[in-house]
Amino acid sequence: MNPSISRFLVLSATLMILSACSNLPEKRTLLTSAGFRTIPATTPAQIARLHAIKSSKVVPMNGKKGTVYVFADKSRNIFFVGSPAQYQQYRALKLKQQKIDEKLLDAQVNMDNADYNAWGEGSDWGWGVASAPY
Repeated sequence: MNPSISRFLVLSATLMILSACSNLPEKRTLLTSAGFRTIPATTPAQIARLHAIKSSKVVPMNGKKGTVYVFADKSRNIFFVGSPAQYQQYRALKLKQQKIDEKLLDAQVNMDNADYNAWGEGSDWGWGVASAPY
């Protein structure tokens, strides 16, 4: 198999694995940037509710004033709570970040697949037949 293709496949698989995992610090940053409030879980009932929420997902819940979106940060015992408008802002920021990550990956793949044959092995490093002194 071509080394560039195998590098691309390994890089793609790594990206898929990393995207499947939750990048918690990045998610916290995006939620905070979108305007989500942090609410600490201090009582046993709040902690139980925190652990009942699906991990690594922002989920809609019925609040006193309508639908709110909640993310449970179980490692810090914190809820991130936002309105529907803040959730839309979060999704827009997340999409923007994904596009940036894709461009970065494309740039890396393009660098890995660059054609170095002109200066690589067997190219005489620019000293071709036409310029040979003999």
